[in-house]
Amino acid sequence: MKTKLFSALALAFMISLGAYAQDSQAGMTKQERKEARKQEKAERKARMKEDLKNTGRAIGETADEAAQGAKSKAKVAGEAIDSAATKTGRAVDRGLDKAEGAIVNERDRIKAKRDSSRAEKARRDSL
Repeated sequence: MKTKLFSALALAFMISLGAYAQDSQAGMTKQERKEARKQEKAERKARMKEDLKNTGRAIGETADEAAQGAKSKAKVAGEAIDSAATKTGRAVDRGLDKAEGAIVNERDRIKAKRDSSRAEKARRDSL
């Protein structure tokens, strides 16, 4: 009887010791765990913010380069046209300005979408 009782106590002790050892933050107080989670969240948020800034910057640069390239090509083509076709060249320039405006609008739309996505992710992180 004593052997069975001792074995049962030893088994219960080992199970509770194993459960305690599995807790990765067993040595931390509740406040320390809270601070660690807060720090991890801040680091994730900072990384995400930097990634979004880099992505937005790259999108903006690409849109600007595309607009500048299209505009410069159109100006070279316009200069090649003789004096009789000057009116047509001016129309092309107006169209390119509209295209540049459309590219800027698209860039702003993408930026707004990115900001919306960032806000949604931040909302999810705050939950």
